[in-house]
Amino acid sequence: MALSERLKILQDAMSAYSDMTVKSFRTIEALGDAVVRHLPIYLGEGSEARGVPPEGEYREEVGDYRGAKFSTHDKGTLRLAPIQMGVAVGIPRTNGKGKFWPRVVLEFEMIGDAITVRIGDSPRALRGIPLNFSEDDVERVCEEIHEYIRAVLESPVKVATAVGKGKLGFL
Repeated sequence: MALSERLKILQDAMSAYSDMTVKSFRTIEALGDAVVRHLPIYLGEGSEARGVPPEGEYREEVGDYRGAKFSTHDKGTLRLAPIQMGVAVGIPRTNGKGKFWPRVVLEFEMIGDAITVRIGDSPRALRGIPLNFSEDDVERVCEEIHEYIRAVLESPVKVATAVGKGKLGFL
């Protein structure tokens, strides 16, 4: 069946949208995985990190939740929209028995040829991370995660606000 010129234009636009959606997801997934892998290196000896679902229950003993650490996991259809990912950081208890596992929600958005990352409910955002990101870019995200957790935990009001907004959780 031959398509009209107008329908071909819509078909091309739909293909471009689909291609950009897949590119966005794959790039964000790769950056998120890199952050989870690099965070223990950034934090240093005794640290652990897990990719966990951005909402709902999570268990640290499960390890990395792989695809389920992204908000797109149970959605069915991908959309060109911001993607959230949960990161749980193992913080050893001062008494030496076990760890706290706070979850921080990261939000990634591909805008043009760059990614913007928002950490928790921080008003700051990391902008301009290239789609072919480097280890230095991953390090910047890890630095912001560390700073966010530190700043929030030092203020009970910030903890309550972050938890209330669903951007910080505790196991």
